[in-house]
Amino acid sequence: MTGKISLILGSHAHFSPSMGEEEFEVLYRNKLKPFITAVNQHGKIQAVLHYSGPLLCRLEQKKPAFFMLIKELVARKRLEILGGGFYEPLLPLLPPTDRIGQIEMLTTYVRKNFGRKPQGCWLARNGWDQSLVGVLNTCGMGYTFLTEERFLAAGCSGESLFSPVFTEDQGKLLAVFPVFSSLAGMGTRGAAGVLRNIPDSAVVTVFPEFSAAQGEEGAETFFADLSGFLLEKGGVELTTPGKVYRTCGALPRVYFSACEDRTRDCLIRFEEANDLYSKIFFINTQINQLRGDKSRKRAAREELWKAQCMEALSYDHEGGISLPAVRRHSYRAILASERITREKEFKPSLLAFDFNLNSTLEYLFQDKNINCYVRTRGAAVFELDYLPRGWNYLDTFSGKGRRRCAFMDRLLPGDFIPQGADFSSPQGRFCGEEEYRVESLDRQKLTVSFVLPPRRGLPFGSIEIQKTYRLEKNMLHLLYVLRNRGDEKTVLCFIPQFDLSFAGEGGPILFKQSQGEEGLSEERGGIKKRVLALEEQNARYGASFFLDFQMPCDLYYYPVAAEGHCQSTCFLPVFQLFLNPGGEWQNQISLTVSARTRSPKNYTP
Repeated sequence: MTGKISLILGSHAHFSPSMGEEEFEVLYRNKLKPFITAVNQHGKIQAVLHYSGPLLCRLEQKKPAFFMLIKELVARKRLEILGGGFYEPLLPLLPPTDRIGQIEMLTTYVRKNFGRKPQGCWLARNGWDQSLVGVLNTCGMGYTFLTEERFLAAGCSGESLFSPVFTEDQGKLLAVFPVFSSLAGMGTRGAAGVLRNIPDSAVVTVFPEFSAAQGEEGAETFFADLSGFLLEKGGVELTTPGKVYRTCGALPRVYFSACEDRTRDCLIRFEEANDLYSKIFFINTQINQLRGDKSRKRAAREELWKAQCMEALSYDHEGGISLPAVRRHSYRAILASERITREKEFKPSLLAFDFNLNSTLEYLFQDKNINCYVRTRGAAVFELDYLPRGWNYLDTFSGKGRRRCAFMDRLLPGDFIPQGADFSSPQGRFCGEEEYRVESLDRQKLTVSFVLPPRRGLPFGSIEIQKTYRLEKNMLHLLYVLRNRGDEKTVLCFIPQFDLSFAGEGGPILFKQSQGEEGLSEERGGIKKRVLALEEQNARYGASFFLDFQMPCDLYYYPVAAEGHCQSTCFLPVFQLFLNPGGEWQNQISLTVSARTRSPKNYTP
């Protein structure tokens, strides 16, 4: 390195699964075009660029002239392209094979389209784990970037904060550049004041940010000011990380602590994120078991990689896991991968497996077209997939840590009257968070039975609940048996609450009532009396969801919103029961998902 200050300018952008055409145009107009245009117009400017794989593909398809300009700037050595995970994943959360596969996928794309192999790697959301050193080294990556805060946490200060360092794992080395996020929004004049006070031979990496209001004018002003500043102060030169890396020589060695990394916080905070993460690892195991068909194995992996975008396993002010479009994109890709892994002769099965990595068993019903995953807490269904359309009907989000599931039981007083959507009561009991014990399991008959025994000291503590799930020919049956184990007559309202994530995506909800009427509801909230069945048609995905009650109920339903988005529809079937001592009540609920749809024109409210 020379005695001058080496200034590295960069830009990073990603095309999120939640983005539509309008959002893409805003991104292009306010961020992508201003930066690349300014680099092109100012001959002394060099920069480093990282665009995720989906964004590069979108630019290639929708903005070919812009894509060619980037290619030209790379050829003139004005831009250096960074590698990374193709679908912008959080690399620390991926299995080693997927880490390598995603990096190699983007490396191949960049090499084919820009004629140069990336030397360095971008880490989505600054996600770090020391084990990444070996993976990046294996993939031919010589360097990466972490924020100045990570350098400070690792003990760097003074001059050592203004220099790339080496980090090591298992004998492999990787150079790491500090990115000064504090300079990103200062503008040239503010950054110039900082640059005047840093030591000679410093390496300063900045990824400048321009507000949407500034747009192209903000970028042009920034680069014009920067050109003037470079002429004024001869001790600063623009460069690229590749040039610095090739000439850096000996560097201090630093280890970055994993405890400073917040990548896994979302998995702990939200059950929805943890279940999606668990599903990714579960399908990865299925893929690893494929033998003798490399093309099918590769196709399954590439579908799974699409599900691993950083938004699906993170949460911030931009949304992440709270965005329905992000979750649906990930589940669609995961289920597409799962379909590929299944043989044509796939046989229905029932697995007892620690699916969501909580040291307890979950029960996985798998049929040709349907997956149904049941946990012991609440004996509730937490995932219900229809594989032919890549749809998880329990893709919900509560924003409160605990996820909303299907068949979470409530026991309420017999004279209970709900106040709107509020079904809580101090005299009632919510069994959805109580542990049910497994009474029996029959893998051949695809049946598992759960029991919540009587518990003294709790409201309706004399009531025993037995729930038996059975999978049969693409249909899931749930048999409820409630028994009064007390000495007195009990009057109660029994509510097997369930949430479904088709809200806002399909057509109207169709209700079949015991009087022989069929009601249609365009709204996503209200009450229907004496309901025997409901149907929801997802016109976009060509699937119909049917749910039948053996005995009629009054059915309350309302939309569930969180983080400004409609996340699901909550259904509360109310059964009024009169149980004598030793008495019991039974009801069977059956659900089917089918590719058949019918026109709602045949129905009249």
